[in-house]
Amino acid sequence: MQIKHLESVINSGLFQYVSRSDCIDAFEQLNITARNYGKGEIIFYENDVIDSLCIVERGSVRGEKTYPSGEIHIVSIFEEGSIFSLQISVSRKKTTPIDLIANEQCRVIFISMQSIEASSFRDRMHSALIEMLADDNIRMTHKIEILAERGLRSRIMVYLNVLARKSGSDTVSVKMSREQMAQYLCVNRSALSNELNKMKREGLIDFQRGTFRLLKNGNPEDGDGSGTADPFTGTGKL
Repeated sequence: MQIKHLESVINSGLFQYVSRSDCIDAFEQLNITARNYGKGEIIFYENDVIDSLCIVERGSVRGEKTYPSGEIHIVSIFEEGSIFSLQISVSRKKTTPIDLIANEQCRVIFISMQSIEASSFRDRMHSALIEMLADDNIRMTHKIEILAERGLRSRIMVYLNVLARKSGSDTVSVKMSREQMAQYLCVNRSALSNELNKMKREGLIDFQRGTFRLLKNGNPEDGDGSGTADPFTGTGKL
C-alpha cells in the first residue's frame, strides 16, 4: 500500500466523515492497490464480480452496454475522483451489468470492501457511501430524463443543461467523442452532428470540440419534428 494514493482516496469522498487527523489511520487500515490501464483496455467485463471500490485516480473510465445486435450504449463516463463500482460492490451478487473500459490512459485505485468492513472507521465510511449511492441515483434520474425526451434537439438540450447545472456555468466540457456522445444519448452519430451544427447556426449553442456553451433559453422547435417543452424551464426536476 502506498501513502501517495491518500489524497485520491480523500478526494473520492470516502473519508468525508473521517477527521483530517484520522485520515492516515483510516487509510492504513484499508487494503489498497492501484493499476494503470491503456486506452481501450477492459477493466471489468459484463458479469465480472467486483468486490472493491474502484476510484479513478487519473484519466477516465467508461461504462458501456453492448447488445446482441452490436449496438453500443454508453451508460456513463467516470472522471478523475469518481467511484465507478459503488452500486456493484455493495450489491448482493456484486456482478457488473456493463463493461467497464479505460476511456483513455488511466490509473485505478482498488479498495477491498472487506477491509472497509473490518475498519474501525467502518460506520463513518458507511455514512459517506450511503450519500454517494444517493448521488448515483440522482445521476441515473437525470439520464432517464434525458432519454425520455423524444426529440433529438430536446435530448441534446436537456443533456447540456444537466451539465451546466452541475458545473454552475453555461460553458461545459463533454469528455466524450461525438460517437460516444451519440451512444450516450442513444442517437445516430450523423444525426447528432447535423443537429449540433444546425443549433450552432441558429445561435442556440456554440461549441469547439468537446466544449459547449449554452447561448439561449428559448423554446426551439425540435429539429426532427417532435417539439417538447423548454428543457431549461420545463419541469424543474433537473
